Amino acid sequence: MKRFSKINEVGRSMIEAIGYISVMVTISVSVAAAVNSGYYKYRLSRINSELTDLKKVISQRYVAAGDYKEVSMDALIEEKIAPWDTRDGTHAFSGEVKIGPYDDGNFFFIEFDDVPRDACMELGLKVWIVNDGSDLDTLKINNKTWAWKFSNLTDNPNYELPSKAKDVVEGCTEEYKNKMIWYFN
Repeated sequence: MKRFSKINEVGRSMIEAIGYISVMVTISVSVAAAVNSGYYKYRLSRINSELTDLKKVISQRYVAAGDYKEVSMDALIEEKIAPWDTRDGTHAFSGEVKIGPYDDGNFFFIEFDDVPRDACMELGLKVWIVNDGSDLDTLKINNKTWAWKFSNLTDNPNYELPSKAKDVVEGCTEEYKNKMIWYFN
């Protein structure tokens, strides 16, 4: 007569497999979140640099002309001096970038459309160095205006520069569609 002996099974149970998969999914989601957060912080840094770079390039290029009547993105691109990141006419968050003369060429503006709220608040609180080429005269965020006490461009700003955090928070109302315009002289 043939006897059957008990054989030890070596495989994993279904519960162990589900546990293993759950741990792997959790680790993958955590890594993806960390990468996404890092990329978002990088874009916040880039949009800040793009604004500063545009301002400096325009100031340096047009200082000898004495006015900003000829300021345009096309001119900066044609002369191959436009900041690399903005040559396609967009900023780090893919919103449109516009530049041009203002007030008969005595000033120039830089406009960023579709700015996310976090970036809007960061850019709205940016500290501008006085006499670093061109100086910030006025800042508009959506329908609110900040200007220096003796601004040449606006008589009735909503707020005075330098901007305060609570005022900028009130100005950056949209989650992803904030419009920001800086006017420099």
